[in-house]
Amino acid sequence: MKRSLKIVSVLLTAVLILFTCGCGAEITSPGGNGTGEKAAGIDPADRLETISQDEYLLYQNVFYNGYASKMDGNKVKKTGILATLHDAFNGVDRYYVWGYYDNTKCCDWQWELKLKDGVELPPDGSLITVEGTFVYDEQALDDYWIRDAKVTTKTRYTGALYDLNMFLMSDTLERVQIINVRRFPDYFKDKTYSAYGRIKTIDSIQDPYYNGSWDIPIVGQNEIPGIGTTVVLTGSVSDGKLNVGTMLSLD
Repeated sequence: MKRSLKIVSVLLTAVLILFTCGCGAEITSPGGNGTGEKAAGIDPADRLETISQDEYLLYQNVFYNGYASKMDGNKVKKTGILATLHDAFNGVDRYYVWGYYDNTKCCDWQWELKLKDGVELPPDGSLITVEGTFVYDEQALDDYWIRDAKVTTKTRYTGALYDLNMFLMSDTLERVQIINVRRFPDYFKDKTYSAYGRIKTIDSIQDPYYNGSWDIPIVGQNEIPGIGTTVVLTGSVSDGKLNVGTMLSLD
């Protein structure tokens, strides 16, 4: 799930402060391309976004610079977007709070949640605040998650929803979900989806930002935008491919 990026390290003391207070500017904004154009069943303008450079630097230090063990047992508070990842490798659903580093949206952060019993979640794509304890657990996808997570909804997502809400995921989480879809086609057979990416060929899309990160075949679409065009898709999964019902250019 982790990708290599060159990041300037922050001091451990600063990391500790950020981790315990959850501070850093949080900006929420609608997505979309500002044209007012809509695809049947989904409107990119409904997508909520969160930006926090502090949270991104903290995430990088915890998972890439060896600070995770130093945070084990700390109480944390996070604000971001809710996403559900369907993990076919382990046969479980995983929940995340995520956001972006900046407005380029190519770099993201995400914290896995182990929900407190009885927690009711809003729809994927909602802006939430999470409180819990950051702990090591081998059942977590990256070995650490926020345990006994309590969730407070700040802004409820009201747009279209699908079985796989990949358009409402960070780029990193979408990559993990796509890998699942490709490797376990029977598990996701006939599941509805939303997704975003760049046109790679006339019959495939790839990661919206990074070459070589992931790609997946698309079928059922007669008119394809130019290579490199960023698009949002909806449809259903068929044999590890995305059967396209609607396609909208975001460029």
